[in-house]
Amino acid sequence: LTPAIRRVESHLPHGRLAGDSEDYTLKSPERFKEKLAKMIARNPGSPAEDLAAEIYDAARYTFMFEPQEYTDGTWLVHRRLKAQGFELEARRNRWESPESKGIRTRWRDPAHDLAFEVQFHTPASWDVLQRTHDSYVRITDPQTPPDERDQLRGRQVAASAAIRPPPRCAEIGDFRADTR
Repeated sequence: LTPAIRRVESHLPHGRLAGDSEDYTLKSPERFKEKLAKMIARNPGSPAEDLAAEIYDAARYTFMFEPQEYTDGTWLVHRRLKAQGFELEARRNRWESPESKGIRTRWRDPAHDLAFEVQFHTPASWDVLQRTHDSYVRITDPQTPPDERDQLRGRQVAASAAIRPPPRCAEIGDFRADTR
């Protein structure tokens, strides 16, 4: 995947992969195991191998664009990924969310039946995501008490409050393919 993603990046007139992208491409083994354990608990009759294959963010990439280039850059990456043979399975535009900004997409490499995530951020939304990642991990942990979860969400909302949606980003709507 990484060489294909780097080819997409090399043809962008604006934007780039987030710094140190390859250091964060693969979900850590600990986080992967945690996520798989949660899925097994929610789907006790399903084979673990099938559930593991559905962890679409085990491999992930982040493209970053300045606000004025964001919408066109995001669409360009979509077109380039499709030209590489990848299939868009889902897209979620989170720019109106009080907690977490950006666009998250799920793609599939049909040649290897491998799902992966591509996120789209501005420098400001990427910075907040990096600074609040530990809070996100705690929020999504079922062991976190509800009052602590509320407190952490409040911090995320405060950190995201100053981020403005890029121009025209609302043109990039949510999407879900009819898959599997």
